[in-house]
Amino acid sequence: FDRTNRRLKLTRSGEVYGAELTNAFAHIVQATQNLLVSGAHQILTVRGYTTLFVRWLIPYLPKFQADHPDIRVRLFSTSTDGTDFRREQADVGIIYGEGPWPGLHSDLLWTDALTPVMSPELAAKLPSPCSVEDLLALPLLYSNRRPQHWSEWIAKAGATRGRNAGDIYCEDLSIVYQYAVDGLGIALGQLPYVAKELESGALVAPHPLVLTTSRGYHMVCPTEYADEPKVARFREWLLARVQP
Repeated sequence: FDRTNRRLKLTRSGEVYGAELTNAFAHIVQATQNLLVSGAHQILTVRGYTTLFVRWLIPYLPKFQADHPDIRVRLFSTSTDGTDFRREQADVGIIYGEGPWPGLHSDLLWTDALTPVMSPELAAKLPSPCSVEDLLALPLLYSNRRPQHWSEWIAKAGATRGRNAGDIYCEDLSIVYQYAVDGLGIALGQLPYVAKELESGALVAPHPLVLTTSRGYHMVCPTEYADEPKVARFREWLLARVQP
C-alpha cells in the first residue's frame, strides 16, 4: 500500500495481486456452489406432520435415497397447518388445505378420502350389513386438529349424532389410529394413512361410505426455489410415486 493524505492506496503491484485473488476467490465460490448442487452431501429439509411422515412419507424414502444417493432427506415435524419459509429452516413443506398459497409453488399429493375404520374385534360387535346407526352407536375417535371430519361424514351419510360420553378426543392423529387398532373406538381414516392396516387386517372398514373433499395435502415450496435442483428432483420423484 502507499499512504497518501492519511489514506491507503494499493500500489500497482497490489492492484495486480488483488485482481488475481479476485479471480481465485471467484473460482472458490463457483466450486462451492457446484458442490452444493451436485455434491455427495446435499441436505433436503422437509417440514410436515408427524402422522404423515410415519404413515405415508417415510416408507417412500429408502427408494428415493437409492435413486438419489447424493441427497439426504431430513424431516421436521410441525404442529401448524403451514410452513413459514422466512423463519423456519425448510426446503419443502407438506401442508393441508385447499390452496393456492401466495408466494408458494404447490403440488397436490392427494385430497381427502376418509372412511370409518376400527379393529376387527370391535367390528365383530356390529351386525352385518352394518347401518350408519349401528356404527354411530359406538365410541368415535376424534382428532382435535380436524374434528369437523366426523360431522362432515355423518352429514354425508344422512344421519345426525350428538356427542357421546364414550367419544375420545386426541391431539395427535397417530394416537387416534393406535386407539382404533386397539379397539377403543372408530377412527375416520385417511385411506393413504391406513392402507397398510387395512391390507393386513389390523383395521377393517365396516361401512362403504368414503368422504371426499376439495381439501388435501400439498407439497409446497417458495416459488423462486421450485426449480432448485434438489427440490425439483424430490418433487418430481415423489409426484411420480403418488399420481397416476
